[in-house]
Amino acid sequence: MKKLLKSRTFLPTASGAAALALALTAWQAPWPPLLLALVAFAGVARRTTENIANLRAARIVASTAVLVAVWQVSGFERWPLLAAGVLIALFAVSSDIVDRALNVGYLLSVNLDVERSTRERWSTPPVIVRIMSALGLAYVAAAAVPAGYSAAVDWVFLLLALASFGWTGQAFLSGYFHRRRESHPVDGRVMTAVTRLQPKFIVYFAGARASEYQLNMWLPYFEKVGDPYLILIRDRYLYDGIVSRTEAPVVLVPAQSVLDTILPESVRACYYVNHAIKNAQLIKLDKYLHVQLMHGDSDKAISRSPVSLMYDRVFVAGQAGVDRYHRYGVDIPNYKFKKIGRPQLHDLRVGDREKAEGERKVVLYTPTWTGLTADVNYSSLKQGKKIVQALLERDITLVFRTHPYTKTNAAYLALAAEIKSIIAADAAKTGRPHLWGAQAESRVSLTDCINAADVAISDISGTASDWLYSGRPFAMTDPKGYRERYLDEFPLAKAAYLLDPKAGNIEEVLDELLLHDTKAAVRAEVREYYLGDFAPDELIGVFTDEVKATYAEPVRKTALGESAIPSMARKEAQGSGVA
Repeated sequence: MKKLLKSRTFLPTASGAAALALALTAWQAPWPPLLLALVAFAGVARRTTENIANLRAARIVASTAVLVAVWQVSGFERWPLLAAGVLIALFAVSSDIVDRALNVGYLLSVNLDVERSTRERWSTPPVIVRIMSALGLAYVAAAAVPAGYSAAVDWVFLLLALASFGWTGQAFLSGYFHRRRESHPVDGRVMTAVTRLQPKFIVYFAGARASEYQLNMWLPYFEKVGDPYLILIRDRYLYDGIVSRTEAPVVLVPAQSVLDTILPESVRACYYVNHAIKNAQLIKLDKYLHVQLMHGDSDKAISRSPVSLMYDRVFVAGQAGVDRYHRYGVDIPNYKFKKIGRPQLHDLRVGDREKAEGERKVVLYTPTWTGLTADVNYSSLKQGKKIVQALLERDITLVFRTHPYTKTNAAYLALAAEIKSIIAADAAKTGRPHLWGAQAESRVSLTDCINAADVAISDISGTASDWLYSGRPFAMTDPKGYRERYLDEFPLAKAAYLLDPKAGNIEEVLDELLLHDTKAAVRAEVREYYLGDFAPDELIGVFTDEVKATYAEPVRKTALGESAIPSMARKEAQGSGVA
């Protein structure tokens, strides 16, 4: 029930259903159902961004509610408005068919040499969604017009509805016949532009809402490769967040049939940054070299998932990334691994932060999110208030940066909000220049936060690995209560000072972080194990060289489906005892 209430479709659908129920019972009283229908249509307009069929049930019940409300009050006297309402309801019922007709023949794309006519640009699924959403809101407004003005308004609205549906109809028919003519219909203009581009590799991205950061962290480094490439986005809700961050060509690929045909012969390698279910839809095409990058290096379970077995190459930061898989029985052959460090750390300051004499120390606290399930909930936000209050009692400046996914869990979002209010109050009281909220989470990068801090407190996450590269002291939290098993599960913590599950030893840990630091030598050793022996100015070059190597020669597949090992990789594998 709780999950249903949080659903993006709940409020519009529930409002529409309530409007219909009231319309069926509230004789001669149209205002309550019309107000609820307005809420439903407004919710549809705000939430419908992925496809036309999204929130179809909400459209159906809301439009039917307005129809019934008008009929209850005026009967056939307002037949033009009733006719327009029938059209809106019919569109809602058939919207999935309309969506399928439109979403293949016209592919959303940017930064590609694609010429479109005005008619084509105004016949795309997003435009049709906006037209129909605006029509739904106007429908409620027209139904609410007083009787003395209704005749003219009804005719104007009917003409508006007919024009909108005429425009949608021609787009639908064009897409429908396109699908009927071709067994695997695609957008020919985009296909031609992609062929002209001659991309050497593909960056493929699917995933949950708000996961754009997983790809965005890699975009600047793909640009450094220097050869043409193409980004394929599989989910409409991810599209805008990616295209706003890159000048590379991007195409939204809504269907498997498009994916099977859009890649030209020039493509030899495909890159992935997560384990999205839709990745398998491209990996099944075995004429490419499939490379997993992931979106951070950590000891979380996702970083040694058996799903990685299906990729031809797995790029890791250092030897820890290899051993992590093998330690948990994920038997990926050594030749599949490439150790590249973390290119995102190329401008990270290594060693002590430069600061003025007498300047306060800066502490970075980066709690992670709750994870998709309780068994991977490594977030310390439940202990965060205690941690932050202990920090503020010391003469320090605090940088508080939460994970982008924190907003996906209402309880933990509330915990983060409470901590931010405590920090804000302290800043107002003491004048200390703490950093929190948007200033720490969106206006600056993680690297900026690390460079600005002297010590850090991190959960089990990629942030701990990134901080480790700086060489400066840090602590790690244990909200799940691993205690003596902590180092076995998360070896990176050998370099950290460990908080107990309820942060009861926070004062002792802060003494180590801010005063003593007895683990400096251990940090240096663990740093190389996790992140490789790469200097900051080498990281981008290492990454671009390895990317180019994946498409330097044609991919060859054996009868068993494994990638043929290039000569150098084969020698490496034989030398390490890998068959």
